[in-house]
Amino acid sequence: MTDAPSSEGTPATVGQVITGEPFVVTLEDSDRFESSTWIDRAYPEGGIPEFPEDIVEGFHLLSLIDPVLQFALGKDRGSMWGLNYGLDKVRFISQVHHGDRVIPTFETLAVEPKDGGFKVLRRCTFTVEGAERPAMVADWWGYQLPRGVVEKSRRS
Repeated sequence: MTDAPSSEGTPATVGQVITGEPFVVTLEDSDRFESSTWIDRAYPEGGIPEFPEDIVEGFHLLSLIDPVLQFALGKDRGSMWGLNYGLDKVRFISQVHHGDRVIPTFETLAVEPKDGGFKVLRRCTFTVEGAERPAMVADWWGYQLPRGVVEKSRRS
C-alpha cells in the first residue's frame, strides 16, 4: 500500500524528493525472503556456487520499496490510502551485500487523476552509502484513493 499527505495536495508533489532513513538487509532478512518466495525450494542444494553468499537478491530490494516509503512518510500519512499499480522500469545496477547501509530516495515524477483518486509515479532509488552508482532504480506506480473509499473492483 502507498499513502500520500492529502488528496488536495497530491498533484503538487510532482518533483518532490523524499529521502528515507538508511536501512540494512541482514542475512536473516534474506533467509526469510528466500523462504517466503520459494527461492530456497527452487535451489534446495544451496543455490548457484558462483552467486556470492552475502549478496542481497534484487527482487528482495524491490519488495522493500513500499515499506521503506512508509517509514520515510512517517506516522502522519494523511487522508489517502493506496494500492500498487505497477512498475514501468526496474534496474539492478550495483550489488548490495548484507550489512551495507542503503539510502532510499523517492521522487514523484507524475500524478494523474483516476476514478476519484490519483495514479502516482515515483522513481525509487536505493544507493549503498558511499557508492557512486545506485544499487536499484525502479519507476513505481501507486493508485491512491481518499480514505474511506473502497477500490471499485472489490465492491462487486
